[in-house]
Amino acid sequence: MLSLFSIVGIVILIGVLPTFLGIFIRVFYNRSLQNDYIFNNLSLGIIFALFIDYMINSSQLGINLGPSIYSLTLLLCFIFGFMLIFFLSHYKFLELHFLKILLISITLSFHGFAEGIIIGYDLNNLGFYLSDARNIQTFSFVIHKFAEGFIIPFMYPISFSWIIISTLIVSFPIVLGSSFTIIGIPGIISSVFFSISSGALLFILIDFIKTDKLISFTKLNEIMFILLGFVLIYMAGLLHSI
Repeated sequence: MLSLFSIVGIVILIGVLPTFLGIFIRVFYNRSLQNDYIFNNLSLGIIFALFIDYMINSSQLGINLGPSIYSLTLLLCFIFGFMLIFFLSHYKFLELHFLKILLISITLSFHGFAEGIIIGYDLNNLGFYLSDARNIQTFSFVIHKFAEGFIIPFMYPISFSWIIISTLIVSFPIVLGSSFTIIGIPGIISSVFFSISSGALLFILIDFIKTDKLISFTKLNEIMFILLGFVLIYMAGLLHSI
């Protein structure tokens, strides 16, 4: 069994840093590129794939288990996540672009907490070791965290302070979730937070698509970037299944 310090260090390395890098690179290109449709369409593809990934991780809201307290709980958590982000989007306590960044950061934070629980249990039960399969799975996780960071800024050239704020909102729950496994938090709790994040991300997806002039579908090469974003997460998922 690893110490809390070791678990937190590993989580920061494979979870927090890739998220920060994804946000930073996207903001860097937001400041310099004219063809912003490339990264907007790529982000849309990533969000589609992440939504499917989140749904799978939430046990598909328990749909395969039939009517039960467990499936009802997951469905209610999904609805809660959707409605939470919906209501928060109507409180204009920040400028619109900062509000959008905050909402998607909160959405990803629920998912991060669930991931932290799984990582914590994995490290506690199996320990830290190196193998080809483990290395590939870790690489898959890093890709996921980088992609999540990449979609956070949307098309906005935010300041470095907001990059740090977004990284902390998304990443701190990963550290927190992995730390809670030391005190024996039930692993089934992860499905609850996966469900919340699924509902929240559905609203983000709807809001992302409806935003005026954010997404372009007029040319084949524009659509292909949406597909590329989806395939990126799909390939990372294949690696994780090894």
